Amino acid sequence: MKKFLLIVAIAILTLGSGFAQPERIDPAARLQREIDNLTTELGLSKEQVAKIQPIVGEAQKKQAEVFAKMREGGGNMDREKMRDERMKMMSETDQKLKAVITPEQAVKLDAFRKKQAEERKKRMEQRGN
Repeated sequence: MKKFLLIVAIAILTLGSGFAQPERIDPAARLQREIDNLTTELGLSKEQVAKIQPIVGEAQKKQAEVFAKMREGGGNMDREKMRDERMKMMSETDQKLKAVITPEQAVKLDAFRKKQAEERKKRMEQRGN
């Protein structure tokens, strides 16, 4: 259970990392980058790419809408709430992705999410120094 929660947290942080950046990346470019990364890391077929593209696109759109609403309040944003929401959305997205990919690719997805979280942690540590 702890491992699953860790994977979910990593996945959510991965999708949400684009929103945490001060500069805004074009949504189409962000979607293409995520699809390219998943294709490379998981060895997706063209058929799988066609199936996951709408899943990832919808997840990114939903996340952008939720976070925009959270930011509308101005002032102090509840980062804990944003993180929790991101984790929930990432979990939902990864479950949908795992319905399309093979069990072997699901293992690769989990490893990819872990790698992304480690890279994000390093970037955050560098910013703090």
